[in-house]
Amino acid sequence: MMNLAELKARPDLLAKIDWEITPRQAFEAYQLRSPGNYNYRDLKEVFYFYFSSWRGEAKVVLVRRDYKESETLAEIDPPQDLAKAALQAGAGADMPRGQLPLNHDLKKWLTSVLDM
Repeated sequence: MMNLAELKARPDLLAKIDWEITPRQAFEAYQLRSPGNYNYRDLKEVFYFYFSSWRGEAKVVLVRRDYKESETLAEIDPPQDLAKAALQAGAGADMPRGQLPLNHDLKKWLTSVLDM
């Protein structure tokens, strides 16, 4: 699994990131048990970030997902103030397993530290 420095050294991977897809959209489109999943077999792989609040953690996670599997590629610890704000904003949100979409401030921070 990559850290921030290793991820920054992978412009090929950074170029593939979909900054708009949410964890819920990815889960619904790529989950094998989803109703009508046969409609999505031609989906290309997707790379996206989400903010993880699963079991009390507070980190930004990069995922590669395709029709058959999901793989965590990187985990990044955001600044505490951004993590706290994201946790508060996502409290009570309906999401898959503590996976929140990146809010504006987390995206801004992440794109700046990745030099994008």
